[in-house]
Amino acid sequence: MRFRRAFRRYFVSVSALVLVSGAAMGQGLGGLGGLGNGIGSGIGGLPPVLNGPLGQVNRTLGTAAGTVRRSVDSVGRRAQPPANLFEADIAGARIVKSEVLAVSPSEESLAIARGLNFDVLRQQDLGALDLRVLVLRPPAGMSTTEALSRLRMADPNGVYDYNHIYGPSGQAGAGEIANGATRAVSVKISDGEGLAIGLVDGGVDRTHPALLGAKIIAANLVGKGASPPSAHGTALASLLVGDGRNVTGALPRAQLYVADVFGGKAEGGSADDIVRGLAWVAGKGPAIINVSLTGPANRSLEAVVRALIARGHIVVAAVGNDGPAASVKYPAAYPGVIAVTSVDSAKTIQVDANRGPEIAFAALGVGVSVAALDKNYASATGTSFAAPLVAARFALEVRAPDAGAAERAKAAPEREALDLGEKGRDSVFGFGLLGRKPNAAESVSFQPR
Repeated sequence: MRFRRAFRRYFVSVSALVLVSGAAMGQGLGGLGGLGNGIGSGIGGLPPVLNGPLGQVNRTLGTAAGTVRRSVDSVGRRAQPPANLFEADIAGARIVKSEVLAVSPSEESLAIARGLNFDVLRQQDLGALDLRVLVLRPPAGMSTTEALSRLRMADPNGVYDYNHIYGPSGQAGAGEIANGATRAVSVKISDGEGLAIGLVDGGVDRTHPALLGAKIIAANLVGKGASPPSAHGTALASLLVGDGRNVTGALPRAQLYVADVFGGKAEGGSADDIVRGLAWVAGKGPAIINVSLTGPANRSLEAVVRALIARGHIVVAAVGNDGPAASVKYPAAYPGVIAVTSVDSAKTIQVDANRGPEIAFAALGVGVSVAALDKNYASATGTSFAAPLVAARFALEVRAPDAGAAERAKAAPEREALDLGEKGRDSVFGFGLLGRKPNAAESVSFQPR
């Protein structure tokens, strides 16, 4: 009897913790897009149990291909955030507390904001995109939702939004292939010599054996000094330009520009970090930018994506891993963005991939071999890991930003994609599978360290 009462109290306390954490954390991180250390999402968008004795249960049970994926510092080894750092917006998505973003406000808009006792915390000029984003702080005691509402009512012509938090759209196992699998795969599309590609994500471990010879230029846009290596960023870099014993990147020898928008900080991955990352990569010149991060719609992010597309860049983004009932996440859902879903080597859709008419292509993203932290290798599953194949394919078509060339380039992959599912473009596979089917020559064995 005492055991049953104790178990009942334990069950109720855990349930309450999950429900409260879910309300606070909100949506937008993706079912497998956890940030690690208690601030990401678990299965189906629910947050993992926070640090403490229950923290040992912080694992994601992957539904794709029956794998089990361990939650591992996917965007850097970050401290537990202060409890008062975040709020939830009216839809439940996680936002930075007491911050409102303003996109290219006029002097009149700034005067209105100051008249409402808002302060300018920081300003970012986005270079060639001809935009600037300001972070405004509302008066003390005012909730972020109330602050945003007041600004929009007082200045309906202004462009204001929350500072939403975004997270990775997939995870890699920590140096293991789970569930008894003996092989993982990676795909080389072409030699990347002379090509350039951009990545907006976490820090990259450039000392990893698979990346030692890679040409990578990185910037920490959130913290100071060099970027702390992250599992997610390192995995994606290896899929793009890696060349090692267990990983073959899609474009080895290509120049990779990495914008670290997390910097190992708890508040990293916010909308203003991501727009700065996109602008930084655009300023370096690559036409193709891979964004394997997901979250809610945000007006500042939308403005920057629209400016990138108008300038002739192609933004390739993961659709998210919240399950087949979930719609495509942002930025993948914005018009003009190449939204990518994930399939396994048998061309079966990743079962927890999001669905929607915005999906453009499918690519291999289940059980792919990636570089992991601590000089290790891992098997990864998620729409995050499908996007680099599609980004690499477009990098062959467009080598410098050019709006006309970018539009023409989109037609070629549409013609060559292997139609899957319903005939023509559909909400599961888009136009179909892009990138070569893995075969014995393209697959690599995974050998744990």
